[in-house]
Amino acid sequence: MEKIKKLLSEIFKCHHKNAILHSNEGFCPDCGKYLKKSYYIIRCAHCDIKRGAKKQFENIVPTEKFCTNCGHNEYIIEKYDKLNIVDINYAIEVKEVIEENIPINELEIWIDNNQKKEEKKTVPLIGQMRYLQG
Repeated sequence: MEKIKKLLSEIFKCHHKNAILHSNEGFCPDCGKYLKKSYYIIRCAHCDIKRGAKKQFENIVPTEKFCTNCGHNEYIIEKYDKLNIVDINYAIEVKEVIEENIPINELEIWIDNNQKKEEKKTVPLIGQMRYLQG
């Protein structure tokens, strides 16, 4: 019975498909949780060559059982916050929930008045919008 509950909760939980499509972090529009993108690359533990990765039951695993370069099945998982263009074919993107308390009632902005001095102001974010005058 416990396994069925766990399976059903996995099926019906938010998978954040509509979240942070064009940025690296932000709120999920479906569940409201704060998310951050991470990228994972798998390397062979023996010869250090990059291998293809996939997500399987919330785990990051290689797409092949054995390394095509040396034949070993041991691997290392590397996590990156940003991805370079060389690794794009090997990386897998994962949207992770950040448990930190993110203040959603204020927004900090920097104002440049075409002077040498910048000023920082805090304005309300939710419920009302104010225009700042320099």
